[in-house]
Amino acid sequence: METLVVLLVLLSALLHATWNAFLHLSEDRIWLLGMMAMPYIAVSAVGVIVLPMPAPAAWPYIFASVVLEFGYLLALIRAYKSGDFGQIYPIARGLSPMLVFVGALVFAHEALKPLAAIGVALVSLGIVSLAFRRGMRFSGESVPFALLTGFFIATYSVVDGIGARLAGNGLSYIMWVYLIWNIPQFLLAWHWRGGAKGLFIGRAMVLKGIAAGLLALSAYCLIIEAYRYLPIAMVSALREMSSIFAVLIGWLFMREKLTARRIVACALVTLGAVLIRV
Repeated sequence: METLVVLLVLLSALLHATWNAFLHLSEDRIWLLGMMAMPYIAVSAVGVIVLPMPAPAAWPYIFASVVLEFGYLLALIRAYKSGDFGQIYPIARGLSPMLVFVGALVFAHEALKPLAAIGVALVSLGIVSLAFRRGMRFSGESVPFALLTGFFIATYSVVDGIGARLAGNGLSYIMWVYLIWNIPQFLLAWHWRGGAKGLFIGRAMVLKGIAAGLLALSAYCLIIEAYRYLPIAMVSALREMSSIFAVLIGWLFMREKLTARRIVACALVTLGAVLIRV
């Protein structure tokens, strides 16, 4: 069972890197997020009807997660405004495994075995080093927002890890989070783009936005279920294998360079993931 859960987390990582690439390439990120909200609303509306209600103890975590998700998206949009995908994504994702490790230890009382803890550290180190430029310096005015994004990722990961367990049903928990979060997100995009005429600008574009939403929805549903079977810090670190997928996507489709330094960084992340799994 554990091996299957790990494979599902890695699938989630691939899906996550893919929808982030859609967001980075979009010329209108507000519009894309509005389109992405549509499958979230449709699926979560069905989910809250057919799934059992979350336990009362989970509701503070549901509302906290909604607020943190909004903060995460605002920081991510600003980070992608002027930064390279291959730099911003690793910075944002690389901080979270270590922050989640600390948060899970303090708030969920989860302590990893030494080998797994070393693996988490290697994953974080490898991911952040993917963003280094010549001279081992960060570049770009978007970096502070990428760091802020990483903070939001770590915070909502710990909140969701605890909340999903308290809810009694992980999918029910995340359906309510997504419903409460995405209705105002869609309405804001609708308002900012002047209603249907500005939001539904062409069938192909709309389908692209909906596809990105389905990828994002599927990715995090897999993570929420994984939280029920594996330690929060372990799931968080394994899902950040998405940074390797992001580097490959940037290289294959965005003409970003795949340097020797980045190859070494990917090797560090992979080694960390192996240690976590062992």
